[in-house]
Amino acid sequence: MNLISETVKQAALETDTLQSIFSQGCKQFRENTSFVCGPQNLSYSALEQDSRNFAAYIQNHTDLQPGDRIALQLPNCLAYPIFAWGALRAGLILVNINPLYTENELRHMYQDSGAKALIVLSSSLEFVTDLVNESDISALFYLNNQTPSLENLHVDYCEFSELLSMGSRSKFTAVTAKADDIALLQYTGGTTGLSKAAVLTHENLISAAHSFWETTAVFEAGNEIFAAPLPVYHVYAFVGHIMVGVIYGVTSILIPNPRDLPAVYEALKGTKFSLFVGINTLFNMLCQDPQFRTLDFSGLKFTLSGGMALNQSVALRWEALTHCQINEGYGLTESSAGVIINRGQNCRRLGSVGKPMQGVEIKILDDNQQPIATGGKGELHIKGKQIMKEYWQNPEATAATLKDGWLATGDIATIDEDGFIYIVDRIKDMILVSGFNVYPAEIEQVVNRLEDIQECAAIAIQSEDSGEAVQLFVVRKQNALSENDIIEHCRANLAPYKIPKIIKFIDELPKSPVGKILKRELSPYS
Repeated sequence: MNLISETVKQAALETDTLQSIFSQGCKQFRENTSFVCGPQNLSYSALEQDSRNFAAYIQNHTDLQPGDRIALQLPNCLAYPIFAWGALRAGLILVNINPLYTENELRHMYQDSGAKALIVLSSSLEFVTDLVNESDISALFYLNNQTPSLENLHVDYCEFSELLSMGSRSKFTAVTAKADDIALLQYTGGTTGLSKAAVLTHENLISAAHSFWETTAVFEAGNEIFAAPLPVYHVYAFVGHIMVGVIYGVTSILIPNPRDLPAVYEALKGTKFSLFVGINTLFNMLCQDPQFRTLDFSGLKFTLSGGMALNQSVALRWEALTHCQINEGYGLTESSAGVIINRGQNCRRLGSVGKPMQGVEIKILDDNQQPIATGGKGELHIKGKQIMKEYWQNPEATAATLKDGWLATGDIATIDEDGFIYIVDRIKDMILVSGFNVYPAEIEQVVNRLEDIQECAAIAIQSEDSGEAVQLFVVRKQNALSENDIIEHCRANLAPYKIPKIIKFIDELPKSPVGKILKRELSPYS
């Protein structure tokens, strides 16, 4: 039994807010390194001090109040945990935003969340200026990665090092919070094409972190190095590194761009990382690169795959190279990431997403909301302390998804006689591209704005590179538009992973008697 882990676990049972969990972690592991990014690193002591200074800056040099939303639009970098924990310590609600989003996507999230503050790289300032000026954002903080363009901003702004310096000379007053208080708005896709924000509380995030640690049961608090190639603005990595890491004194190696394989190897060389979290696309890329084999896998205790289906051939190749089994898991934004997982040696089945994590209940129901027998197929429902409170300002969507504490996932699943769960299909039309949710309605709405488009429909196709990709079927009015015209329009209005991989022009879309497009009849034409 690891006494440090037991001490952390006992302390966790006696606290229920992120502020107190953070304080305990930084005190207990103050000499440990919390995060590494490139040549720089941050101790827990420095993380505590820098986040305190940011919180003090917020309290003394802005009009921001507890409960206000602050949008965090950064790639993986050392400033991210400082900004995130500083904002939480000041009582603000985090809004995680992908920095690669387009103007339309950012506009919706800024306005829907009602964010009062924004954190970005200086290289993004020119792009977001007009969006900021037309939103409720009144304060902007930026991290210098190039000469900033500030002349057209109509809000207060401050650079990262300057605000930390000002905060260090200001008083910080600890904020009182409750377990049910909102900590994070994490956007997920919506079948209407507009993103919805899952409301995640202090209890949700703490429960998710503990559930992962206790279920895997292979790590020692204060003695682990986690590789972090996935973006921490995604709930999968946010919980795994920003939450789990701080609670249990982990060192997380932040990798800004996992597609830059030489940079990945440079970040990990010479380290005995004990956890690698990724998606099928990344595992496949790494296994095909000879340089990957030069890394030291002797400390690797657990490999976790999520976000998209794990290809069995990729899993076997990874295991042959690293001598560490890949454990596939399942989770959603609405469940604060993982809720089902394969547990490692002798408790893993390829093709299955595993068994419920500690504290998680599941049930599989038919269309009449009756339990399905073992081996049958039905909609997966999950329940646990990590399940979201609601959708942000969307009672209709909340009522349709949450019932008596159970989250209806929209995924068709089956369970075998040994309790292993398999995801069979999705009820919704969601397309999963490299772990990111892509909703056809959003793509269709963008393309339909083109004058020569009569109608269109987007569906999922299989992709060796990204698991799934988007195929778009288009009916033109005058046949004036080319495939390239549509692609360029999509590039201007959609994130890169949402852009159709294949466009097929057809004379008409198949429809039901009432005029509903029958997407299932499009698949044979893919």
